[in-house]
Parts: sequence; structure tokens; C-alpha cells
Amino acid sequence: MNQNEFNDAERESKLRMQVIYEGAKKPKREWVDLTEDDLKTLNKIAKNKAIAIILAEALLREKNT
Repeated sequence: MNQNEFNDAERESKLRMQVIYEGAKKPKREWVDLTEDDLKTLNKIAKNKAIAIILAEALLREKNT
């Protein structure tokens, strides 16, 4: 095998690895936001803003994982 053949084989191998890597990536999901009902419920439950923020973060994390 000469240098040109080696370079071509190496290039082809790298391209195949890139195709495999791209195919294996996790597809991006659409972000799910809080609904109006979620916000109303949070306002009813939470007695202060700090608790509402904590609950909102937990709900968003649950919806988007």
C-alpha cells in the first residue's frame, strides 16, 4: 500500500466514523413549556415566590427529561 492509498483509506475510515457518530446522536427534543393550567396550579400551591420558582423548575425538569 502506498502513501496515497493509505491516505484515501484513512479519509474513508474517518468519514465512516463521522457518519456512525452523527447517526448515533440523540435527536433533539422540542422544549416543553409550562401551560397556563400549570402556572395557575403553581400560584395556588405556592405561598411565596421562592417556593413557586422551585416547583416550576421541578415541573419543567420533569416535562423535559
